[in-house]
Amino acid sequence: MLTKEQLKGMWISVPTEWDEDGNFDEKVFRDEIALLIESGVHGLYTTGSTGEFFALDWEEYKEITDVFLDETAGKVPVQVGANWFNTRDTIKRAAYARDKGADAVQICFPGWLSMRDEDYDQFFLDVYSAVPDISIVHYNVSHARKLFKGTDYRRVIPKVPTLIGTKAAVPIMDFLELQVNASELRHFTGEYAFPLVHLAGAKGMYTSWYMMNPDFFHTYYNLCLENEYRSAAEITLRLAKWHETAVTPLIERGYKHAVLDKAFVEIGGWLPGNRRTRKPYQPLPDNEFNTLKRLTAEMMPEFLEYKR
Repeated sequence: MLTKEQLKGMWISVPTEWDEDGNFDEKVFRDEIALLIESGVHGLYTTGSTGEFFALDWEEYKEITDVFLDETAGKVPVQVGANWFNTRDTIKRAAYARDKGADAVQICFPGWLSMRDEDYDQFFLDVYSAVPDISIVHYNVSHARKLFKGTDYRRVIPKVPTLIGTKAAVPIMDFLELQVNASELRHFTGEYAFPLVHLAGAKGMYTSWYMMNPDFFHTYYNLCLENEYRSAAEITLRLAKWHETAVTPLIERGYKHAVLDKAFVEIGGWLPGNRRTRKPYQPLPDNEFNTLKRLTAEMMPEFLEYKR
């Protein structure tokens, strides 16, 4: 089981790779895992939003989990996303990941309809009761219709001892509230928020931008650990400006999660993945991709310069 002490550093989600016929591409998936481990990642996970969990049937989930755990075995800490649209099938996925040797599962709330607070609490309790022998990381994201605050976690923490952390896709002030009111958990943030929230105790980041240039992000992360906050802040400002200029307009036009993350992989150029996503979700089209790559080259040229 993954411990809180192990839940630190830079964790990267491995995209689910598709071949030209829309089927799982095991070779490219394995190659990406191997290269990411070689680059020095602190942890890997799969079958989250970047892994397009929502597009997988049960047999594909099992196959991807098996391949992922085989390729990572003993090399790096891992989480498997056990997300689905009801409690029963979330438990089914979590139990499978546990039985196959995952260190932890990452779960989000079933997100089709909003629920009462007690229903969200019960979701955690039900997953823990059914699968009490694997660590849980909560993907705290607005797509699930409910963002948990630290005060919400306070209700759950005493009853779910295997809940060790969160992937907190929340604004910075909400992240600070998590650190204050649920400090027992390891809360992870995104890339350009990390220098600030690290000061408040955050231990790591979930990052898809790492897939463009690992060396750049190792330097950035280490600047924070070494209390070189001025240098880290300068990078943060550049990242924020790039995101505002190059990425936010794409998000506003409806391109999200795996669509963007796979574009980042192609921009970096050192991983073998491609922009293919499973329908009905469409990959970033060439014109949008070319604009993103041009702006990235202008504003964050390091993202196109990584050499293995």
